[in-house]
Amino acid sequence: MSHGFTGHAWRRPLVVAALATVAMSAPFAHADDAAGLAAAGSSALAKGSADTTLALDLRLRTELRAVMTELIEAGAFGDRKPEQIALAVDSPAQRVSDLGVLVDSSRDDRNGLHVLAVTPGGSAERMGMRAGDVLIAMNGVPFGGDGRTAAAGLRRNIDGLPDGSALAFTVRRDGDTRTISGPLSSVYLPAMRLTIGEGAQLASASGAQPIGAAAGAALPAAAGGCGRISDFDAAPRQQQLHGARIISIDGVTPGPTGATSYRVAAGPHALMVANLIESRYLGFGDRLRNSGPPRDHYKALTVDVEPDTTTLVAARLNDDARNEWRRDAYWDPVAWKQVAEPCH
Repeated sequence: MSHGFTGHAWRRPLVVAALATVAMSAPFAHADDAAGLAAAGSSALAKGSADTTLALDLRLRTELRAVMTELIEAGAFGDRKPEQIALAVDSPAQRVSDLGVLVDSSRDDRNGLHVLAVTPGGSAERMGMRAGDVLIAMNGVPFGGDGRTAAAGLRRNIDGLPDGSALAFTVRRDGDTRTISGPLSSVYLPAMRLTIGEGAQLASASGAQPIGAAAGAALPAAAGGCGRISDFDAAPRQQQLHGARIISIDGVTPGPTGATSYRVAAGPHALMVANLIESRYLGFGDRLRNSGPPRDHYKALTVDVEPDTTTLVAARLNDDARNEWRRDAYWDPVAWKQVAEPCH
């Protein structure tokens, strides 16, 4: 098994995730095809950065068209007609650390982390790290335990450092030990939103009404307005916050499938939440973690949603119980952040 610590990737398997959170603030050129966009771009060269905007627009449109084709052909939207497809994905602003190194976590020799590859342009390459290096320590602290434990420690330490922090790795290379150093770089992504289709975006899987509304009722502002509850994973690991999945809201399974943000009436809501904490952060195996029915591992959380506000839900890792799998003592669901945004 290997673990990668890089913030940059542009490969087709990741295009769905990348484009599903992209919305450009600059106006899109409404051309019908690539030729139309190219023509529009040629006429915009004299308008400062307009040509750059059009080039980005073309790239996003081309990639998104390919991704949507793949999803529809794979049956991701079931039997829905094109005019019934609706998908809205929100992504809050976040910081992505870019160490840019792939390490082998399968080794159990406890002699350091073996580097399998480095990402061109990443922090690791800039400080001189190479494939084949063995990382002995970072900033004077040795990597303890087996490969999996050491890789998890590296991930936690990198996530907890601010941008520009000094990094110094003790490295064994060709039988010699040396120190390589340099700053950690990060990429700050803006808040992004993508809306696909013209169908009605419903929070309820039944499609009857938004979650929290009375049967057959809308969500008028006079009734208190609406907000959103989201399990989009932007939680900072340095605060022991990890991904979570909302299983139900007020006893209803939210939808559509693949959504990460659900429109609800303003006010209190009862959630059932599952944790998505990666195994490398835990002190026990998946066999113990997954023992028993899945519902036994869900936990209740009540959130009070403010109008025109998105409440972000995460799983908090209880550091003093990370080795305790009984009764899922190692985690609790939390509402960790509120983001102001209009709810329509």
